Amino acid sequence: MYSGVAVEKRNSNGKKKAGIIASTVVFGMGMLMLGMIFCIRRRKFRMNDNFEDVRKEDMELPIFYLSTVANATGNFSSRNKLGEGGFGPVYKVKKSHLPVQTII
Repeated sequence: MYSGVAVEKRNSNGKKKAGIIASTVVFGMGMLMLGMIFCIRRRKFRMNDNFEDVRKEDMELPIFYLSTVANATGNFSSRNKLGEGGFGPVYKVKKSHLPVQTII
């Protein structure tokens, strides 16, 4: 029923479709892999950058003895409590009770 030309044409159309689908899938997978590699590298860079910033900030903070802080806040008196922060209660401090030099 089908002539030889029609069968060859159907076969070549099928091969073209298979080639297009295969190349699209390979291209899509390649783009997905490149995107994942980019995101992973970016996340690592951010983590390293944030770690350095935190480390630098930590070095700049003064260190006080607990007894010094307790004395400066009136032994953590509720009269000196200003509120609650993300790390716990926040107290008003009397500067005259803090030492001039901090311990490093």
